[in-house]
Amino acid sequence: MPISLATQLSNFLSTLPTTQHIWIAYSGGVDSHVLLHLLAQQPPSATVHAIHIHHGLQAQADDWAQHCSRVCQQLNIDFHLIHVDIDIDSGDSIEALARDARYDAIQHLISENDIVLTAQHADDQTETVLLQLFRGSGVAGLAAMPSFIQFGQGWLGRPFLHCSRQQIVEYAKAKQLRWVEDGSNQDTRFERNFLRHEMIPALSQRWPQINQALGRVAQHQAEANTLLQELAEQDLQLCQTPQQNLDITALQTLSEARQRNVIRYWLKIKNFIMPSTLHLQQILTECIQAKQDAQPLIKWANVEVRRYQNTLFAMSELPQPPTGLVFDWHPQQTLDLPIGQLQAHFGNGAILETTLQVKFRQGGEKLYLRGHTRNVKKLLQQSHILPWLRPFLPLIYYKNQLVAIPNIGVDEQFQALLQDDITIKWVISA
Repeated sequence: MPISLATQLSNFLSTLPTTQHIWIAYSGGVDSHVLLHLLAQQPPSATVHAIHIHHGLQAQADDWAQHCSRVCQQLNIDFHLIHVDIDIDSGDSIEALARDARYDAIQHLISENDIVLTAQHADDQTETVLLQLFRGSGVAGLAAMPSFIQFGQGWLGRPFLHCSRQQIVEYAKAKQLRWVEDGSNQDTRFERNFLRHEMIPALSQRWPQINQALGRVAQHQAEANTLLQELAEQDLQLCQTPQQNLDITALQTLSEARQRNVIRYWLKIKNFIMPSTLHLQQILTECIQAKQDAQPLIKWANVEVRRYQNTLFAMSELPQPPTGLVFDWHPQQTLDLPIGQLQAHFGNGAILETTLQVKFRQGGEKLYLRGHTRNVKKLLQQSHILPWLRPFLPLIYYKNQLVAIPNIGVDEQFQALLQDDITIKWVISA
């Protein structure tokens, strides 16, 4: 005999950390309606709120929002309606876009230590495991949906993850609840709907306990993923430089499997989109195994991974080099550049009224520095300016004469003209 939904929810609530606010992601469908109804029957010590996300993707979206508002009013639960815009022409899955928009909107609404509850259940977990399996996901993907995780400033919990869809529907009918039905949930062109209506019923005839079996798969994979994360943390301590890049010599002491594991973890904590299996293998073969003087580049989405000398770098995609671009700059002001900012500091706090020009490398530039005329290309090499940043390095001109390169030096004759010490810095955020 399965545990009742009320008992399941009560047990789950008893495990939650102390909070002042619990938010229910309330779509108006049967699952979230049952969760809302149960919470109203046994309210926790925290204040309960309902959040309804209006995607604007269905003609009935306004009616659904009104329905949810009425239900919350009847249950005496605080109701929040949030409209989101979704770029359906982006080429991405509408399901994924809608999900990401929901979670992003909710994250921006909640405060520190707030708890968000969603109504995903065991059938949803089965669908998620199968989707990840067919997409060729690794351990993290097959771990599917955790029951409780950190979420923005707060937490996200799924109290029904071990309950079936059938239990939820039976409760709703017994309590004579009224919920909304999204017709798109029947459209088997969507992957999840195809699994739900076509594939899983057939699998269930052969394996009636499929929910329990795939639930265990998710739990086992979640445990394996935890172990991999712990190993990655240890390997990252070995391989990470003070600038949060990766030392290639240290990476090469690890097996390829551990290299892949620590690189994924490194990219994850930098909040970058994860690479595909192909891109990850390219990092290993074209970056880590490259010659030290090579400068390979691996790109996906808006992420770039590069090697310079003995270090692996990851960054957001660089803009186009600002060839031919010229800025007028008043040194008492900070100047925003295509990458970073330009700042000047004066020795005695004086203000330079002269307007300078900021240009970018064309090739062949020279700077008079420390008593010698020096080739800018060699100066940049000697200063270890990263090669991909050199086209973005601002060069400072006065009356068409190159007089300074930030972070490198200022022409002594220009310093003498100013009768003041000036330090010019190019500041690039990490």
